[in-house]
Amino acid sequence: MTSELYRDPLIVAVIRRFRLPWHWATALVAAVLLSFLFPFTYLNGDTSYFSDLSFWRSLLDGPVMITYILVIYPFMWRLFKQAVEAFRSISPMDESDFNRLVAEITTPKRHRKWAVLFIGAALALLLIAPWSVSMDSDSWLKVYELILSTLLFGLLGWLIYDTIVGTMRIAQLSRQELKLDIFDTELLAPVALWSLGISLVWVGGISLSLVFQTWEGMTEWQTITIYAILVSATVLAFFVSMWSTHKAMAGVKKRELNLAWKNLAAASRELKNRTARNQTEGIEELSYTITAWSAQHKLVQEISAWPFNASIIRRLAVSILAPITVFLIKVIPRIGISW
Repeated sequence: MTSELYRDPLIVAVIRRFRLPWHWATALVAAVLLSFLFPFTYLNGDTSYFSDLSFWRSLLDGPVMITYILVIYPFMWRLFKQAVEAFRSISPMDESDFNRLVAEITTPKRHRKWAVLFIGAALALLLIAPWSVSMDSDSWLKVYELILSTLLFGLLGWLIYDTIVGTMRIAQLSRQELKLDIFDTELLAPVALWSLGISLVWVGGISLSLVFQTWEGMTEWQTITIYAILVSATVLAFFVSMWSTHKAMAGVKKRELNLAWKNLAAASRELKNRTARNQTEGIEELSYTITAWSAQHKLVQEISAWPFNASIIRRLAVSILAPITVFLIKVIPRIGISW
């Protein structure tokens, strides 16, 4: 894979400026976010919070989710590059033309990504509405929570936008003239794996976030809005990211079916005509031809036009159980069992 062809996404470019390996930069961000919790708590004047489990659960949500996004993004970026490279072997372009196309579609529009960061932060301000919250008690902790929320929602806005843009880039590649073989769908398996990876990332984030939610918190309209956005993004990421590739494969499948049906119909008509004229010459060959094209038509009809296999669907189905399991654990206190 020619990594030099791919332009760094916004967050990757920002972290590269610090000249630190990604894992060290992620650890540094997590340490800074957590370390600020202590001075803000001291400024608030009540250190007894440190022994309160609900205190940690309410304020660790932001640092953990921000760290989670930074941890999983290299994984998402690697899967995206593998999905793009899957088109190289089925593209009629020569290598230099394909490289130019890759460089073109992966060149980031930084002003748009900065915009979605600020839009995400603004959404956090609208949901929290700090101007309507009394700052008489726990004022410093509320400031800390506000800062974390704006950072987290900014990153979530960027991540959702990045996912949508990635889907559009894959769609652009799928619309190119491709040498697709309906009998060899494994060539596009990286596209399905990228879609699965995106879904797993969002499912993992939803499950992790649920861990920090109380039952009361999960019933608030702000929380419902947040999870509605996340679930919608997850559904959109899995199905839409493969739709363009599915359309390309469906087009090839339709052509193969039309070809088989055309030859089957022609052979059948010829057999009917010869039978009507009592011509026995070539009847056996025509019967073989009809059988062959009939089997071809049936075979093509049974082939899936989606680039995923049963294994990918099983992994997706199993992953969906994660947030359900977390939610059921959160329901246990409502039936009288504490945790």
